[in-house]
Amino acid sequence: MFRRVFLENWQVTLIVIAFLLTFSAYLMLTLRTILMKKSERDRLANLPLEDDETPKKSTSNKDQKPS
Repeated sequence: MFRRVFLENWQVTLIVIAFLLTFSAYLMLTLRTILMKKSERDRLANLPLEDDETPKKSTSNKDQKPS
């Protein structure tokens, strides 16, 4: 199947550049995470996942009584 696919040199170059950009982004994120200070890890671990606000009343049509 892939024998019929012919790639030009500039197409191969674009594929390699895209791979290197993606790989470097993941590598930077991984290194940043590994080298993070313990105090920063603890601060991020204790962030609240939700606001303390009460949920707003739904305005969907399902909750309303028919007239």
